[in-house]
Amino acid sequence: KNVLVIFCAGACSQIDTFDYKPELIRRHGQPMGEEVITFQGAQGNLTKSPWEFKPRGESGKMVSTLVDHLGELADDMCFIHSLTGKTNTHGPGENFMSTGFTLDGFPSMGAWATYALGSENENLPAFVAIPDPRGTPQSSVNNWGPGFLPAVFQGTSFNASKPVSNLARPTGINVAQDRAARDLLRRMNERHLSRFPGDTELAARIASYELAARMQLSVPEISDLSSEPAHIMKMYGADDTENTLKAAFARNCILARRLIESGVRFVQLFNGAYQTGGEGTSNWDGHKSLKSQYDVHGPVLDQPAAALIKDLKQ
Repeated sequence: KNVLVIFCAGACSQIDTFDYKPELIRRHGQPMGEEVITFQGAQGNLTKSPWEFKPRGESGKMVSTLVDHLGELADDMCFIHSLTGKTNTHGPGENFMSTGFTLDGFPSMGAWATYALGSENENLPAFVAIPDPRGTPQSSVNNWGPGFLPAVFQGTSFNASKPVSNLARPTGINVAQDRAARDLLRRMNERHLSRFPGDTELAARIASYELAARMQLSVPEISDLSSEPAHIMKMYGADDTENTLKAAFARNCILARRLIESGVRFVQLFNGAYQTGGEGTSNWDGHKSLKSQYDVHGPVLDQPAAALIKDLKQ
């Protein structure tokens, strides 16, 4: 009925989180061998994960201490370790994860889902993308774009710290005037659309205007987290005054839950953002400084994402 994707931009390393490699531990410090080719210069020796792996839950699934909170939920998860990619580059890789294709121009998962199933809430978008507070992923709107589907199926992007732009009623315009203006605009749009039957771009634009009007009431209500009880804020880590990155992502996780509760069909929640300078400083793109970078990224993801899964379950 609903889909919620947590997308770790920059590619969260599976061998440092959920994919235990005992052979890698045994071969720690050994050269990789001449048969291995890397694409970013000279290759180093094999390196075991900086984090210890432990058996979790009744299943005994090995999960690293980098994500202890998520590890506690191992019995609630299905792990797929057979997935392979079609590119070693981030932009096309994000396209592949979100659309199934490395090239631009194909519909995203959320666009397909809402095209097929519609929405259960007419006052909110059927598909919402929640960018990381630090910015957008590298492939940006391709991750929630409509591709060759009608434009109305594109995801609407906003997060807990940056609500939808230009949504508030202009100062000096009262509710009655605003409603009258929208009614007039609707009649004019319907007349205009009747002259161009089959124009999906025009129909989508009109539908988006009408949805925006309804969102003036619904979005401020759903993005206002002040009604959340203190124990929920604490569970997510949204009240963490020391780790502000974690608190910001936690608020996005709560927003994602509220959207799902309200009948939004597809929510794509991003953890990490693309940056132009310095590898992995704001996403999971860890290279030579993986340990120091992941010591930052791990706590930002772990507690809030685990709380989101618990909250949805209960």
